[in-house]
Amino acid sequence: MTGMVLHIPFPKSLYDDIVRFSDGKLNPAVLAENLIVAWIERDLEFGEGDYWGERIEEVAEVYAPHLINRWESERASSVTQTMPRPLIWKKVEVPSGSEVRMAYDGMHHYAEVRDGKIVENGNRYTPSEWASKVANGTSRNAWRDLWFRKPLSKNWDLADDLRKRAAGELKIAI
Repeated sequence: MTGMVLHIPFPKSLYDDIVRFSDGKLNPAVLAENLIVAWIERDLEFGEGDYWGERIEEVAEVYAPHLINRWESERASSVTQTMPRPLIWKKVEVPSGSEVRMAYDGMHHYAEVRDGKIVENGNRYTPSEWASKVANGTSRNAWRDLWFRKPLSKNWDLADDLRKRAAGELKIAI
């Protein structure tokens, strides 16, 4: 311990037991200090930070300086992170978060566009791969079979219409 010492009520029997059962290898005062510092580190790293308020970084500088570098690194990476990648398919760009559906064998099948791919049950597909998967391995024309609904939109757009719009062949109705 460094600096001034503060005496905290601590049961003498517990103190004596720690010394006796450890054959004098443990100093209860040092043990208590180490446990409190370890708790502070864990709370700073994994807790809600409710105890420290706006002084959380000041507390970390004193008791867990290794966290300061990590927090700064995480802040920097979150600032430089880009938006999730859209699905780019020829000249068509479908935003991440869009829904995709395909009707096959009397059923609608759904998936989502995430980070440049069509994702269904954790598996990632190109448009052609997903259309073939939905059609049980048969070859399909994904431009004619896939429909996309962009985030916050109520309308489903046929992939072929998106392709024609991207090529300037289809005018958007207003």
